[in-house]
Amino acid sequence: MAKLNQLVIGLNVEEKTLLSWNKNFKIHPQEDEKGELVYSKEQVDFITHIHFLIKKRGFTIIGAKMELKKKDVINEKRDTTIQKLTQIKGFLEELKDNI
Repeated sequence: MAKLNQLVIGLNVEEKTLLSWNKNFKIHPQEDEKGELVYSKEQVDFITHIHFLIKKRGFTIIGAKMELKKKDVINEKRDTTIQKLTQIKGFLEELKDNI
């Protein structure tokens, strides 16, 4: 878990930038008892990836969104391929046992 001010310092970005990323990338951090925003490990990883795309690779927010969608499509295709290969493996093992 990380607080908003920790991310601002760690990523060297302004607070308004992080709040903008929250809005644009639909990140919904929790609030602690003091009302400070607290991010989960997965959210911190996602924000770090956004930071890399925008600040290091020079993407715009729209470009970063498109890049993230491409990554989602690739992951979906990978998962489908793994599932199909697992089915084929099971079929081949069953065929081998029946020979």
